[in-house]
Amino acid sequence: MDVVTLIWLYILGLVRWLLHEAPLQVINFIRSLPTLIPELLKWLWDFIWFNFKPLAQIIVIPGLAFILLFAMIAVWFERKFLARAMLRIGPYYCGKRSGWLQVIADFLKLFFKEFVIPDDVEKALFLAAPVLLPTIPALAITLIPFDSNWVLFDAGGLSLPVFLAIAGLAPVIPIFAGWAANNKYTIIGSFRTAYLYVSGEIPLVICAAASALLAGSLDLVDIVEAQKPIWFAIPQFIGFLVFFVGLILEAERTPFDVPTAETELVMGWRTEFSGVLFGFTMMAEYVSFLGWTLLFIVLYLGGYLGPSLFGVPLYDHIFWMLLKLAVIVVIVVLIRTVYPRLRLDQTLRLGWNYLMPLALLNLFITIILKWGLMI
Repeated sequence: MDVVTLIWLYILGLVRWLLHEAPLQVINFIRSLPTLIPELLKWLWDFIWFNFKPLAQIIVIPGLAFILLFAMIAVWFERKFLARAMLRIGPYYCGKRSGWLQVIADFLKLFFKEFVIPDDVEKALFLAAPVLLPTIPALAITLIPFDSNWVLFDAGGLSLPVFLAIAGLAPVIPIFAGWAANNKYTIIGSFRTAYLYVSGEIPLVICAAASALLAGSLDLVDIVEAQKPIWFAIPQFIGFLVFFVGLILEAERTPFDVPTAETELVMGWRTEFSGVLFGFTMMAEYVSFLGWTLLFIVLYLGGYLGPSLFGVPLYDHIFWMLLKLAVIVVIVVLIRTVYPRLRLDQTLRLGWNYLMPLALLNLFITIILKWGLMI
């Protein structure tokens, strides 16, 4: 029997099934819907009930909703705060005087706007980079404890090294994105990103190691619990300042936004991205800022620890985490209103000549404190 005959037999069998058996199966399926729908709803309810905690962590906090809501509120607040500091009004028409709808309007504009792909780009990497940019710091945020029992991804004694390892991948994406765009401004911006992250991330890792040494553990929950007597910001005040400056540098916030200097490089490594791709690159800045700020709170500001207000430890701990986050965001935005952008050489000099020696000094002081406590 040849191949053509087999194909015709298969087609005839399919037609016979469509004419005779398929209608009967459809009718039986419709008849079973009154009993199938309640069973499906019961299964869905049981699934949500038995998996409520992981679903709440994935969807609400510290998951997708928390990250997106933070990005939206941070953008809105920064616009209004900068406008007030510069004696302007800021967003006004969308959402009336508060302008709270302006962020949603900008998102819809970017989402439906055509994105242009230049001819000479590495297309696969050019399209993948904007999606990966906010994804990597979002993965690091899953390691942050909002309570001793509220950690989306509990890596135990490896949580701090895993966070630093994931966050260490973030600088690679802008470098490849600038190279893939095949534009002189994007390539210069990507090289600036490499210089910036190397000079800033090494002091951050040294300061994080000092906090872990003082706590006697690499587990972020243990580091928070070790700060019950006193926040690490007091015995490690030098590390506290170094890490604070470093997180601004890592998030490419003013005055360290040299990779995307508008007056010099159009938009740096973001120059060729448009539409929703540009929206992803801008969102990555705030997600990275969120991740490093939460780690800063965990290492130096007692994490989720604070006085009881609601009577439920989980609610208290989430409240204190969010309050500390809000305070740090206000301070960082205030710094943007005060200090101008540094040149690239000034930024690198700050990282290598000041932050690095201070981070090593903080580590040395921590070793002495730890040795004294052990005696």
